Amino acid sequence: MNARETILNALKERREAPADRPLFEKEPMRFDDLSEAFATALEAAGGEAVETEEVSAEAIAGHFRFEGRILDTRESGEALSRRDGIGLVIVEGAFGVAENGAVWIDPKERYPRELLTLAENVAVVLKKGAIVATMHEAYERIDFSGISYALFMAGPSKTADIEQALVIGAHGAIGMRVFLQGR
Repeated sequence: MNARETILNALKERREAPADRPLFEKEPMRFDDLSEAFATALEAAGGEAVETEEVSAEAIAGHFRFEGRILDTRESGEALSRRDGIGLVIVEGAFGVAENGAVWIDPKERYPRELLTLAENVAVVLKKGAIVATMHEAYERIDFSGISYALFMAGPSKTADIEQALVIGAHGAIGMRVFLQGR
């Protein structure tokens, strides 16, 4: 037996039995008002929730300051890029998450995915009844088969990589609002 085998055998003899896995019996987060919790979390992420029944492109645009074009993906499949000067893109959210203010957005090939990062501002139309409490519930709702691209979006683009100074819009939109519709 060489030195290597001697060392490995000595380690095997000293090895303890593996410990049982810890049990996580934590109660899931619950909120009295999902839309209120969602709005609070979204605001903490730099976005804003607006309760409204009017979700026309003109009404939504009135909540933003921007230059350039408006692209409402609910009505147009027009393929554009940042060179086209998109000041506002309007998309539909599948559902929101109260614990962190994130919205699940799945373009389903209706519009180029880069619009979500290339537009100056992003407006998301979301039904109030489509808000879940936690990310655990959110992941249960997602059917990953057939998805080529989708994302959770919570607020505008931000980073604090450089000298720990917060920069909004470094990698994408400088503004994000979620327009909550219904009850």
